[in-house]
Amino acid sequence: MQEERRLEILGILTIALSVFVLVSLVGYNSSEEPSISSNVQVTNPMGILGIFTAHFFIKLGFGYSTIIFPILGLGWGWFLFAKKELSVILRTTWYSLGAMMMLSITIGVISIQFPLDGGVSYLASGLTGGSIAQLMIHMLSIWGTMLFLFAGFLMLVRGYFNLDYYGPFLDMKDKWNMWRSEKLADKEQSEKEEAKRKHTQELKLK
Repeated sequence: MQEERRLEILGILTIALSVFVLVSLVGYNSSEEPSISSNVQVTNPMGILGIFTAHFFIKLGFGYSTIIFPILGLGWGWFLFAKKELSVILRTTWYSLGAMMMLSITIGVISIQFPLDGGVSYLASGLTGGSIAQLMIHMLSIWGTMLFLFAGFLMLVRGYFNLDYYGPFLDMKDKWNMWRSEKLADKEQSEKEEAKRKHTQELKLK
């Protein structure tokens, strides 16, 4: 009973923190910095602490894709509160965080390749995601970076949804073999009929 009470309390706290972070991120204003003057009106719904939170997650972290963090937090909070098996959401968490990083880096690559009039901006990708994107382009070139990003997304989708990428190739191979077998059978049948026709003609000539 005491363990259940602890889980419910932890779940409520996790949900509350997740809602706080979620609202802070949604209310993010890029013009508001943690060093904002106390005389300036704060627009973030969660106040000064909301500005710090959004600045850390979005500007310094992985950009707008960090919205995944509080959404995962809500899931964890509910699983704790409802005392559900955590192994289910643990798998989703790892794949979601991987998708968040991949998305941030991809946005960073796009921002670098297609800069705005004011130059390259890491606002959407976040400083961390943008820096990783810049490093990858420097080390692998844009084509190598695109190759690894594409492979990364394929692995995430394959792993989470358990899709069989090789299955369609096997189906194509089976269809190809079936088509060849049918063509070969038709050819053999045609040859037999042709041989029978010639034999018949030879008998008539005798």
